[in-house]
Amino acid sequence: MPLYFIKPVVWNTNGYQTPSGAKFTSGYPYLHGFGHEEWNNHPRFCYKNNGVDYRIFHTEGLGNQPLDDFTGDVVLFMVASNAGTQYLVGVAGGATSHFSNMNDRINLGALFDWKTRWKDAWILPSVQKCYKKSRGHFISDWNKDLHWTSSWTCPAESFLWPTKPIPLNPFAISGKSRLVTMYSSYQELTRHQATTILVGISGYLTHNEVRVLDNIKHYCNPQLDQQTDITVIARDKTIPQTTRATLTQARIGQGQFRMDLITQWNGRCAVTGCDLVQLLRASHIKPWRSCNNKQRLDPNNGLLLIPNLDVLFDLGLISFDDIGNMLVSKTLSTSQQALLGIPAPLMKKPNMQLIRYLRFHRQNVYIP
Repeated sequence: MPLYFIKPVVWNTNGYQTPSGAKFTSGYPYLHGFGHEEWNNHPRFCYKNNGVDYRIFHTEGLGNQPLDDFTGDVVLFMVASNAGTQYLVGVAGGATSHFSNMNDRINLGALFDWKTRWKDAWILPSVQKCYKKSRGHFISDWNKDLHWTSSWTCPAESFLWPTKPIPLNPFAISGKSRLVTMYSSYQELTRHQATTILVGISGYLTHNEVRVLDNIKHYCNPQLDQQTDITVIARDKTIPQTTRATLTQARIGQGQFRMDLITQWNGRCAVTGCDLVQLLRASHIKPWRSCNNKQRLDPNNGLLLIPNLDVLFDLGLISFDDIGNMLVSKTLSTSQQALLGIPAPLMKKPNMQLIRYLRFHRQNVYIP
């Protein structure tokens, strides 16, 4: 049940194995001439536990996010800005935060031998300039900061650091011209947005990097997203217990929400007309995380679909226009469309409430 985040990191031209002396304009890097994430791709920033290889890496914090509740269930997209373009420089799937556990960070730092790494930074004129060439002052600050430098771990098999930074299209991801940029900030993503990034970068990767990418895609499985939402419902004590139960049933496509959709679509798939009710899935149009509780239970925010269409719709590979015609993503080939029997329209024209939800899906989920 992962959480997905974009986290800004500093720009680096040494492959993120040692600091490179880039120009910084704010935050810790501006004051000190480097960022601790500049070692994230160092070959020794790793360890083995119970026969499993892990990577250690660093970013600044993610505010009040409940990271301790999602051990091994965070997907972190590390993004750096340079010359007006934002680049994906690294992705960590199945990540575990160590921000709240100082002992963990100290022990992980010892594995990497952080105490001796100060030399990698001190050789840079930009760092010496920040400290007015006082090596003693620099080493003193370095030692004070060691306790928070190893802030994340993840399985090595799901740690992707592309050979070259990959340019991103912020509008395709978020509908905005820029992704978050401040080192101290972060941007939470939906599973769909995370999937959009992963699908979009595959053409830039080597064969071995694609294998790592496939491992990370596992954390974008819709079933894991569903589990996250159910956990959030269970923990929200502001919602009455009976309402929590109703919402949980709606999230898994059961209960009253499903029954209402069966009634609304006369017990048939909204596209194919299949009347094998036990096969049909109650699919939300406006994604769960974007809804308030009323919208989550609104049958106008749902389609009754056979499983293959449900998955395509959930992934944004198909959508519908205002009169019910199916839209198909260009990422699906003609032969794939033929095998799936698409495009095909809705069996009846959408009402105004359904149209509003479909417009949201087209604008925020659908991949043209």
